[in-house]
Amino acid sequence: MRCTEVAERLTDLMEGDLPEPEEAEALEHLASCPSCEAVLADTREVVELARDHGRVSLTDADRSAMLSSLLGAVDESEAR
Repeated sequence: MRCTEVAERLTDLMEGDLPEPEEAEALEHLASCPSCEAVLADTREVVELARDHGRVSLTDADRSAMLSSLLGAVDESEAR
């Protein structure tokens, strides 16, 4: 599994919604990719902050910008 695939499935992975073979691939990738592991840690932190501070409504533009930012970080790590 490539970095972009992990990023696209990160939420499903965190929620336990990936089929077992995909979950195993994602976990294998995370174990060998410090960049994706960092993105996962950052995403978990955001989720925990949201839980602590209540639900935040995002516009479609904000949601798109956040996803683009995460995918951009993944793309940068693949270029290294």
